[in-house]
Amino acid sequence: MRWLIALHLGIALGFVGLVLKAGLDDMLWRADFTAFYTGGAIVRDGLGAQLYDLSLQTRVQQAILGPGRMFWDGVLPFNNPPHFALLMVPFSLLPLGVGFWCWTALQVGVLARVIRLVHVLTADWTKTERWVFLSAFGAFFPILLQFLHGSLSLFVLLCLMEFYRALKEGNDKRAGFWLALAAVKLQAALFPALILLGGRRWRAVVAAGATGLFLLVITTAALGPAIWPDYLHWMRATSGYFDRFGVYPDGMINLKGALTLWLGAEQAPLIQSVSGIALLVGVLAVLVLWLRREWERQLLDFDLWFAFTVILGTMLSPHLNQQDCLTYLLPIILFLNYLRRTGQSTRTLVPFLLTWPALFLVEQFLLQGRLGVRLPVILVSVLLAWMGWVGWNAGHRREDRTHERSGQNEE
Repeated sequence: MRWLIALHLGIALGFVGLVLKAGLDDMLWRADFTAFYTGGAIVRDGLGAQLYDLSLQTRVQQAILGPGRMFWDGVLPFNNPPHFALLMVPFSLLPLGVGFWCWTALQVGVLARVIRLVHVLTADWTKTERWVFLSAFGAFFPILLQFLHGSLSLFVLLCLMEFYRALKEGNDKRAGFWLALAAVKLQAALFPALILLGGRRWRAVVAAGATGLFLLVITTAALGPAIWPDYLHWMRATSGYFDRFGVYPDGMINLKGALTLWLGAEQAPLIQSVSGIALLVGVLAVLVLWLRREWERQLLDFDLWFAFTVILGTMLSPHLNQQDCLTYLLPIILFLNYLRRTGQSTRTLVPFLLTWPALFLVEQFLLQGRLGVRLPVILVSVLLAWMGWVGWNAGHRREDRTHERSGQNEE
């Protein structure tokens, strides 16, 4: 295994070099961080009440970037909730490049916390297993994109890990708090929220609502009461974007991306409709899944169905770029832990997962969608089906044992 760890670490060091080179070549402005910085700059300049005015965002962002630098559609819009723009104000007080590196330093801190949580969740793994897993995470192509783009994917992963731990420990207030923070990317928080609703974890729901209300009050005081209707209107508008303003479905690692490669961008209305229907069906299915699980069965299979729910949510998400695949770290750990705890073999699963760093790179630099579906979509679909199959079999085995005990009692 040492050669594999060395290979992974070599790729990870290469990623660090690529980020540094992009900084030296002044290429880091082409990133999500620029949109975040734009939102912070608008609030900083006292124009926060107009935060979701696209023409204002365009003027401010082009002034920030200066001559000769501009996104393909003229602007990469700020699409996040308004309270996130408040957080970005301190960064907007710095030059764009300096702000990016400060943001990167913050992301390194988030990464350190994620690694610490991995150690907690893999406490019964051997040292070698841990090193292989963490080195594979470092060689995972989405981690490079995370730092090149300055995106929020790593923070969302942290929120989901803390959310899971809090639920497992029975701390519903803390779970609700972390779910509310994950809603900085609404699509990432949707399916985890269904776990609370379907599982009837009402204290966690109340805690999430209270945290959201606190953010709403602070934001309303700073930006005015009209900011939230503006945000909702903005969400409705941006949900229809297709091949513009940074929304390019053919590169997404989800159902929408697969449909776009298969049908072509010219079928955008059909793709949007099918994706929307699939999302609605998935939401209802997950609610039924968690509503039908008695508390005792939730404890037995919680890790498995939590992992399944998160993976399904990513596949049906209306927006999932490659860097957002970082969230797979948590369900993969939980699935492995579940198989170990229930005495099932991981001999096939582990090699399958260890090919992911290489296959993501093959897709990015060689295949580029030429298969008609992106290779990571195939990998995630297989993993999702695998989880569902394991859960189905576990349910049937439990029912058989229940029937056997019932028959013995009757005798």
